[in-house]
Amino acid sequence: MLSLSVKQLLAFFPFLFLFSIVRRRNAQKKANPHGLPYPPGPKPLPVLGNLFDLARENESQAYLRLAHKYGDLVFLTVLGKNVLFVNSFKTANDLFEKRSSNYSDRAESQMVNLMGWDWSFGHMRYGYRWRSHRRMFHQYFQQSVAHTHWPVQKREVHALLRRLLDSPQNLINHLRHNAAAVIMGVVYGITVAPENDRYITIAEKALEGMSKAANPGEFLVDIIPILRYIPEWVLGAGFQRKAREWRAAVMEMRDAPYAVVQTALKEGKATPSFVTKMISELETQQNSEIQLEILKGCAGLAYAAGAESTVAMLSSFILAIVTHPEVQVKGQREIDSVVGRERLPDFNDRPFLPYITAIVKEVLRWNPVAPLGLPHMVTQDDEYNGYFIPAGTLVVGNTWAILHNPETFPEPTRFNPDRFMDTSIDGQQFSPMDPLSSAFGYGRRICPGRYMAEAQVWLSVACMLSVFHIGPGVERMGMPIKTTPAFSSGLICHPLPFDFSITPRGDYVKTLLEESKLEH
Repeated sequence: MLSLSVKQLLAFFPFLFLFSIVRRRNAQKKANPHGLPYPPGPKPLPVLGNLFDLARENESQAYLRLAHKYGDLVFLTVLGKNVLFVNSFKTANDLFEKRSSNYSDRAESQMVNLMGWDWSFGHMRYGYRWRSHRRMFHQYFQQSVAHTHWPVQKREVHALLRRLLDSPQNLINHLRHNAAAVIMGVVYGITVAPENDRYITIAEKALEGMSKAANPGEFLVDIIPILRYIPEWVLGAGFQRKAREWRAAVMEMRDAPYAVVQTALKEGKATPSFVTKMISELETQQNSEIQLEILKGCAGLAYAAGAESTVAMLSSFILAIVTHPEVQVKGQREIDSVVGRERLPDFNDRPFLPYITAIVKEVLRWNPVAPLGLPHMVTQDDEYNGYFIPAGTLVVGNTWAILHNPETFPEPTRFNPDRFMDTSIDGQQFSPMDPLSSAFGYGRRICPGRYMAEAQVWLSVACMLSVFHIGPGVERMGMPIKTTPAFSSGLICHPLPFDFSITPRGDYVKTLLEESKLEH
């Protein structure tokens, strides 16, 4: 009976597919009675639209080229679905901030749902359920309470320094362990294993699928939703098999650490954390079961959203120093004059280390970790600068294009923290000169954990420059290896593998790092 249903579905599929496209186009024509033009973009093909204009790799560079050709807005239509790329800070601010009530929704992604991410409020439709999750998350990660995470962040940054001293060649593994240790400590009160930690391993598997699914058009099922009913044994339905594998990892990433905390609470052994604090508050309230389910999702999302982005930011910092050694010289000069070499930098030193803060801002700008982010969706038909933007349009903040605009950031491919040292320039939030205005998303969908993430990167950068010399890799003959910056595709943008060296700045480093153990 099942095979008959599949055969019928496949037989009627071409008709249903064409009918849905025609119906969608007719609806859009009726919604645009004044015949306003759509935003500019490459000319679509019949039926397929701009399917071949969707990038499958090097997405940020591909859409940057479209931005150079068409301007602030680039409009694509793919099999009847619309995608709008926003390529300037002003336009992003106009749409995502000033019209946030209409530009804060998310499209329902069939692939995301198949992978089991429907509990993530980062993917939820804009509404009560999303607000309930966001409100709970915001309580513990807003700017006013960011300082409460400093002890865990400081402990794990010091541990990172000791690992780098012992085995600098394992940089990425150390960064990954460090990011996981901070988030697991803050969110669950769990100490991760020194190597081969189960939580890190399962989260990496879960995030692998999300990175792919975030790119519009990556999976055909998101363009043709009816494909979700095709079983995985049908030719061309390999996405079903991938979704099943990723779903197992996604659910374990959310459920396993939460269960550990619940057990620890019952045994009186739980370490204070976001989860323990919220459980103690929620268990006495009405509808506590619903609220506890929200808590489980918020906790799971904290790891999913924060771990890989922190690794990407810090590895980008290392790459920037390798390719721009003059930045290291200036940063170390500032640290030595303010902090000295008898202790490690601390969060309390931040007001006196403006160049270190400028380095962090430039890391966020030079390689924005989520260059395209997750698409917003327009709730109602809109008009902007004489262009018609239909309801249901996916709207992508092209952060890479915004932060590489040569009019705002001269020589955008050059890593230059000095661009943020001019005190005459307004560096406050929502200024185009501050990467924090774009690097963590836009409007009501901006990353709520950005203050914790930025603080983690700041302390890591300050401490690494304090005790290490970072340089290029060296060939057998002793010559430095020339490095050309290159970055990965996907939701989170990492530097591609490159050669580097990390060595202590002097004999004092080993003693200093040994002493740091005594602080925790």
